[in-house]
Amino acid sequence: MNKKKVAIIGGGASGLTAAFFASEKCHVTLFEKQKKTGRKILISGNGRCNISNRFINSNRYHGHKKSFVNEVFKSFGADDTKKFFASIGIPFVEERDGRLFPTSLQSSIVPKVFTYELAKRNVTINLHRRIDKIIKGKNGFNLITAGNEEHEFDSVILACGSCAHPASGGANSGYHLAESLGHKIYEPFPAILPINIPYKPLHRLQGIKQDCHIKVICEGKTITEAVDEILFTGYGISGPASLKISRTVNELIIDKKSPEISINLFPDMNRDTLLALLNTLWLDKGKKISFSLLGILKERLPELILEMAKIDSERRAGTLTENEKLAIAETLLDMRLAPGEPRGFEEAVAAAGGVATSEINPLTMESRITKGIYITGELLDIDGDSGGYNLQFAWSTGAIAGMAQ
Repeated sequence: MNKKKVAIIGGGASGLTAAFFASEKCHVTLFEKQKKTGRKILISGNGRCNISNRFINSNRYHGHKKSFVNEVFKSFGADDTKKFFASIGIPFVEERDGRLFPTSLQSSIVPKVFTYELAKRNVTINLHRRIDKIIKGKNGFNLITAGNEEHEFDSVILACGSCAHPASGGANSGYHLAESLGHKIYEPFPAILPINIPYKPLHRLQGIKQDCHIKVICEGKTITEAVDEILFTGYGISGPASLKISRTVNELIIDKKSPEISINLFPDMNRDTLLALLNTLWLDKGKKISFSLLGILKERLPELILEMAKIDSERRAGTLTENEKLAIAETLLDMRLAPGEPRGFEEAVAAAGGVATSEINPLTMESRITKGIYITGELLDIDGDSGGYNLQFAWSTGAIAGMAQ
């Protein structure tokens, strides 16, 4: 009996996983447009590969149909992922916030191990092969490469990834292929990336890192928040705190709303406690106000805080009124900043938007529009928070699609 012939388009996390599981029963050919597989895996977790998270749940994911995520993880969840990677020689180690990494803490070993495992299973990997067209025939699909090569397959798994981070292979080609097969595409936008803030005085803080409580506020309501480190840049903010809120900020701006970012530099203090601390700094009434704040703030921060509080930094502590003291405390607890237009996909770790999940069966990842087509990973209209959530979704959907062959 002839084995089923399966094509996988894309050699990222979901494509490699799909190839592994599909090869149990099928002849598998993987097409990757880059010169090597797993390039986005290599940059994950700052080169250490944040492979998953112990606290996987649907609340950490976004898209137009979040219930889809629950169905996916019922079939192949975080525990299944952990067992799978252990079975191919990659045990996990846990770090802060439940983040899981390969015990070696090297992302490079993940595609290397996949390459070994797929070779052992006789998977054909075609590098530098971009698929430009998929034509549905009576008994399968005809794939046409950019070089006009033609290949016939019984089924096709689209694991092309998103348009995020083109330097590691991100592109629009997967959306175009899915659309050509009849699928609805929600317009992608960048998620998990630094944030533009046009307020120029803020740019003077470039290079300063600060632990803080950061919120996104819109129409008087807190939409999302995070407690983590922020990095001030020459254009706005970056660092873990920025990455955690950027998706929400960008979505609100794209929806023509006007979000604000609130930064609390002293999240462990209330206003009265902070005022009491400030008053101890101002006991020397002859000190410049900006100089007096260096006991609790990094250099350059006092001048910004005072500018935002509308107080001359050259004044002496003894000249402060009670209202001015209160203004300084409130600014330290609630620096209000207006974000600018989203930064580009070239800086984004992930992209929101993609193929409508209402058109995909979460139990198999097969298209409800075109039978024999399966769609996985970041190509779908699901994106996760920073912290291993996107890779987990890729492993899960790839495994499900592979096992469904």
